[in-house]
Amino acid sequence: MEFFQPKNLKIDWVKYFKPAMLASIALTALSVVLMVKPGLNYGIDFRGGLEALVSFQDPNVDVGELRETLDNKIENLSVVNFASTNGKTEFQITGRSESPEKMSTVLTESLVAKYGPRGEKWEATKIDTVGPKAGSELRKSALLSMIYTCLLVGLYMYWRFDARYAPGVLACIFHDLIVATGFLVVSGMEFSTTVVAGLLTLAGYSVNDTVVIYDRIRELENGSYGKSKAALVNEAINSTLSRTVLTSVTTLGACVILFFIGAADIKAFAATLFVGIIVGTYSSVFVAAPIYLWANNRLESNATGTNKLATSTKS
Repeated sequence: MEFFQPKNLKIDWVKYFKPAMLASIALTALSVVLMVKPGLNYGIDFRGGLEALVSFQDPNVDVGELRETLDNKIENLSVVNFASTNGKTEFQITGRSESPEKMSTVLTESLVAKYGPRGEKWEATKIDTVGPKAGSELRKSALLSMIYTCLLVGLYMYWRFDARYAPGVLACIFHDLIVATGFLVVSGMEFSTTVVAGLLTLAGYSVNDTVVIYDRIRELENGSYGKSKAALVNEAINSTLSRTVLTSVTTLGACVILFFIGAADIKAFAATLFVGIIVGTYSSVFVAAPIYLWANNRLESNATGTNKLATSTKS
């Protein structure tokens, strides 16, 4: 299935590379600034604290009343009306503390005092606690996992193709991950281990999209003698554009469905992937391809300079 015939496409992508690269650099720089200030909205996985889901038999429990009950007892309290189904009302309660285990006890005692014994009027369907030290270690592990992913993919691309292709893939991955993280800052979405999983999935998607274009460029290099590299890049992008659009639209559709029917953690995962796929599709064309041309020109210039030096030495 194709939206259009590749042979009929004559789009000159190369002429848009310079403004697109400038836009990418600006967007990446802005995302980095946003990651520093105001910074990410870390979930309890990374900052430490408590997260509980509390279900009440009474569907008329007021969120304001519940917040007032816990306000002076739990630091950085957040109470959200999470769901109302089957005549029950469920709330998500989060808080931050140096001693989340103690906070869990305080939460239980406060709810018992206000609403009665656990199991009769209310039930905690989930209580997760993470200490500050564990949260800090998780932050470090998440960052290292993304860095290692980028570096290993770059090494694979160097082995699979050659030195002209690896820089573009690395740039794409870093670009996509940083811009997607910038979106998380702007949206205020909680940065959790689920979001990290989404970012790592995005890294794989970005590489896959880029490899399709790079593989086509290599095929054309082997069979199209006399053409400029810019012409080969244009032809490669045009010939794979239908596949790129179909893949992106299909995956975006899945992300939309997950966002609307999934739980809170799945929504964050789906939103991260949704933005990342759009950015990744863009970067496969407007980041990977220009860097390939730059790397190719650089290597050819170095080879020409080496040959001239060798010739002058022999003379």
